[in-house]
Amino acid sequence: MGNKPDVRHYFAEGVTNRGYISLLPNMMSKWERTYVLMGGPGTGKSTLIKMIGLELLDRGYEVDFLRSARDPDSIAGLLLRRFRLAMLDQCEIAPLQWRAPGIIEQFFDLTGYCDLRILDQKRQSVLELEQEITRVHQQIGEILAEELGERLRQKSYTDKNKAKGRPWLPNLYPAEESKEVSPWLKAQDAIKKLQQSDVNSFFLHGMDRQGWRNLAPHYLSDYDQICLDGEETHEAMDWVFKEAEQLGQVIDIVLHPLNPDEILGIIFPERNLVIWQGAPDCLEDQGLGCPFSSKLSEALTGAQNIRDQLKSIYMSAMDFDQVDFLRNEMINSILRYIEQKHTF
Repeated sequence: MGNKPDVRHYFAEGVTNRGYISLLPNMMSKWERTYVLMGGPGTGKSTLIKMIGLELLDRGYEVDFLRSARDPDSIAGLLLRRFRLAMLDQCEIAPLQWRAPGIIEQFFDLTGYCDLRILDQKRQSVLELEQEITRVHQQIGEILAEELGERLRQKSYTDKNKAKGRPWLPNLYPAEESKEVSPWLKAQDAIKKLQQSDVNSFFLHGMDRQGWRNLAPHYLSDYDQICLDGEETHEAMDWVFKEAEQLGQVIDIVLHPLNPDEILGIIFPERNLVIWQGAPDCLEDQGLGCPFSSKLSEALTGAQNIRDQLKSIYMSAMDFDQVDFLRNEMINSILRYIEQKHTF
């Protein structure tokens, strides 16, 4: 059964116990053109990206949708990998992480379609809300490090889950080299290793107020699946990863949403095969089955409420008819670019 090649949804960034991790630098090394949408929340950037992606899908092109790590319901960007083209919402990605020499960038500021008189009247409220959401995002990272991250590394927690078949996850960073390395540097070094290879890496889990948003079951539904469990899974996954690298196999790596130096799954797109830790639809197999604490849930709810307030301010000032006009312009620009790529 073939994997549906037309559309994929995943996270290119993650809010982890190691801080905010972006995998975009690895992806952007393969890009040639980037459309960057600017403007505050509520100016229609995410919806614009989604509508453009859906129209390209209707025209028969393969589209990757990048979900927002801060709000899984929002689209942070899209990729046309075949044509090395990307479109990003600047507010939903790590600042400046995606920029690289050689990429042709086009910037579109949707704030220009706002009634600036309304924004000027609410300027102080916007500034206060932006400061507050920055504080809350920092708080979420601290809570993750305190409550969730360390729990995955405690031997007692691992032993308790062995009965369920959950093994220790393989590390991209060798354990013997990491004893004196801080968790943040360890994760960064693991990400750098991926950036220096041709391996595509991403997340399939994101956080929202209700708990973990799990994209894995849908993403992997049309792949042949080998689901591993038991005490030797770590060694098996580590061996598969190293063998695939040595043989030059085309693989995608799915990283753990809390510990981004750990592998949850290895995908062989050319073979329509995935090797996965446990069952893709079982969060317990990935150590994500525990409900969020009230402290974390409150922080996530607070962040979403602030986003909603900011969106409300910008939406009250927007002229969305002009956004629709921009959508047509951008689609025509993308189609011209694709035609040029076909010509050459």
